[in-house]
Amino acid sequence: MTEYIHDIEEAWQVEVCNQIRQVIHKAIPEMEEQIKYKQAFYTLNGEQICVFFPAKNWVNMTIFHAVNLEAPTGFFEKGAKPERKAIKIRKDKEFDYDLLGKLLQQAAQDI
Repeated sequence: MTEYIHDIEEAWQVEVCNQIRQVIHKAIPEMEEQIKYKQAFYTLNGEQICVFFPAKNWVNMTIFHAVNLEAPTGFFEKGAKPERKAIKIRKDKEFDYDLLGKLLQQAAQDI
């Protein structure tokens, strides 16, 4: 995973992805990480919990098992599947990493 993040071209995206990775490991230390389809996947007991990857102008993150997750308006992107919640982290925009950690813990409780 370290190499995957290191190879990202945009320095700000490297920083964001490193922060996401730290939040994930702090929130759920037993989470397993794996690169699939050029994306960082995190699983717990064989179930996908989240995935992130750099996009053109943001870092995209999806949290699975997210039906019961609640966050302030605008935190999640609008989506058709309630069991998945997407987040776009953009350059020079504040992001609540503490809230992300809490949401990941909540999603893992549904496993």
